[in-house]
Amino acid sequence: MPEPFVPPHLPQGPAILAVDGGGTKTLAVRVGLDATVQAMQITKGCNPFDQPDWQNSLTNLVTPLATGLQAAAFGIAGYGENRETGRLLRTHVHQLCPVSPLSLTNDVDMACIGAFAGEAGVLLLSGTGSMAWASDGAGQTVRVGGWGPVFGDEGSAYWIGRKALQRVCQALDGRAPDAKDFARKICATMNWPDENPAALDALLGWYNQQERPRPAVAHCARLIDQMAEAGCPDARALITQAAQHLATLVQTARARFSEHTLPWSYAGSVFKSRLLRETLTELCSAPQPPRLPPVGGGIIQAARLAGWPIDAAWIARLAHALDT
Repeated sequence: MPEPFVPPHLPQGPAILAVDGGGTKTLAVRVGLDATVQAMQITKGCNPFDQPDWQNSLTNLVTPLATGLQAAAFGIAGYGENRETGRLLRTHVHQLCPVSPLSLTNDVDMACIGAFAGEAGVLLLSGTGSMAWASDGAGQTVRVGGWGPVFGDEGSAYWIGRKALQRVCQALDGRAPDAKDFARKICATMNWPDENPAALDALLGWYNQQERPRPAVAHCARLIDQMAEAGCPDARALITQAAQHLATLVQTARARFSEHTLPWSYAGSVFKSRLLRETLTELCSAPQPPRLPPVGGGIIQAARLAGWPIDAAWIARLAHALDT
C-alpha cells in the first residue's frame, strides 16, 4: 500500500483529482498537467453498503487535495446499484468538489478505463466478488456478473472459500467421503479438530466470530490455491471451476461487442493464482497486462473533462509516476 504523500503547500498550476474508492481501500491522487503526481492520500474502503462512515472517510481524504482543481473523477464501489445511495454519493462528491467538472462512476468502470487507457477491452475483476466490465472505447459499456454473494460472484475469492468450506462440511458429515483428506488439510491449517461434532462446531464458531464474515471466507481462497499448487485434486478442481466461471464472464461481455474480439485484462487478488491464470489463458487467450492501475482510469477521465491533451507519451509518463 503506497505511503500518503501530501506536501505542506500544493503546487501551483493546473491540477486534476482522481479517487478510486473500493471496498477495502480508497486512494486519492492529484496530478499536474505534465502527468506528475502532486499529492496522494489513502484510507480505508468507502463502499456505502458496508462502510457506515463512508462520507467522513471521503471528506477527510479529499479535502486536503481539492483546492484549485480543473476537474475530478470518482470511482466508488457500489455506485449504480441503488438509486437512493447513488443520490447520496452524487450530492456528497459535488460538495467536496463544487467548482470542478466532475465524473462519478463505479470503481470497476474506472478500473476498466485504466486497464486499457480509455480504449476498448474487457476488464475481469475477481477479488472478494467478481464481474466483467467491457467498454467499446467510445462510451458504450456492459457489465456482466457482480450480483453479490447470494446471487452471483462466481469465481471470486469468496466463491472459492465458500465452496471449499462447503466441501469440508460434506466430507465431515459423510456426504463426500472422497474429500476427507481435503477436509483434514483445511482443518489442520485452521487449527480445527478433524472429526465431528467438534470439527463442525469449530468451523461454525470461527465463522460466527468474524466481524466481517465475507472477507474472512474469501481469505480462504489463498489456502485453496496453495493446496492446488501442492497437487491436491479437490483444490485444483475448485480453482479450475473458478477460472471457468470467470471465462464465462469474459466471453459473455465480448459477445455484447461482437464486431471485434476485445482484449481482456484483470484486477483482483484471485489472479495471484498461477493455475487460474493459465486456465483462463487457455479459455480466453492471453490477457493484456493493465496499462494503468484503477486510479489511472479516473485520472484519464478527469484529464478529458479538463480538456487536457493526453496522448501515448502522457499516459506512459503517468504510468511511470503512479508506479514509482
